[in-house]
Amino acid sequence: MKRNTFEILGVKLDSLDSNEALARIDYFLTKKTSSIVTTPNTEFIIKAQNDAVFRDIINKKSLMNLPDSYGTLWAARFLTLWSPKIPILREIYICLSWFFSLLLLPIIPRAYHFPIKEKISGSDFIWDLSRHAAEKNLRLFLFGGAPTIAEQTALRLQTDIYGLRVSGNFEGDISRSNEAIEAIKRSKADILLVCLGAPRQEKWLAENLSKTGCKVGIGLGGTFDFVAKIIPRAPFWMQKSGLEWLYRLIIEPKRLIRQMALPKMAVMILWTKLCAKNVFLKEEMQI
Repeated sequence: MKRNTFEILGVKLDSLDSNEALARIDYFLTKKTSSIVTTPNTEFIIKAQNDAVFRDIINKKSLMNLPDSYGTLWAARFLTLWSPKIPILREIYICLSWFFSLLLLPIIPRAYHFPIKEKISGSDFIWDLSRHAAEKNLRLFLFGGAPTIAEQTALRLQTDIYGLRVSGNFEGDISRSNEAIEAIKRSKADILLVCLGAPRQEKWLAENLSKTGCKVGIGLGGTFDFVAKIIPRAPFWMQKSGLEWLYRLIIEPKRLIRQMALPKMAVMILWTKLCAKNVFLKEEMQI
């Protein structure tokens, strides 16, 4: 199966839409070996700069990396913008393009859907995947979150999606990983959804997915909290204009330190462009 990827600061992201992502999941289910799926956002990319193990999991072990923020779409679009070759003029042009591309992102977000096709957030994809699983008669297992959160998430998903089979759930206590693995194996689930936060969930999947019997393992960060309505999602218009991060910061001011990843990545992307480092869309014919 052909795979189109784009690299941002050494982290590989897939360029595809939700339907293509679901088709890829179907393909993974036919394979003899298990497949990891990740949902990188801006914070992922910044963490991966100083965590080689995490970066290698995303780039080498994960077979699909869904871009989970408009920051990743902006970075890919900015890095592929034309710039003049004349020194000084080039630097001025790039700096102005950088500033205005950030300014215009909330106003014309659709202009940033190239070379990465679409933002596929875990909080949206879980619904698409669950509807797809119900249609295909697939079983899900939910692992992660504080006590009862996975259970509440399973209840809401099954209430809203007729025919969905959630064969089990387990709270996100990694000190009980052996118990969780046994519960997952007994459930005979096809797809494992893990919400332990990055990079913990990716490292857990890389070490343990093959032990669970599941064909696909997907890291979804804080998605269970959204589905269970522990944390409210941003208004739809903020989701679609790349301002969901601002809403999260308003309702959770303690996220300020984490949100510093946004300006940090923006500056790193500017420097990458100024240094004329090669960035490109590449095709991998087999996954």
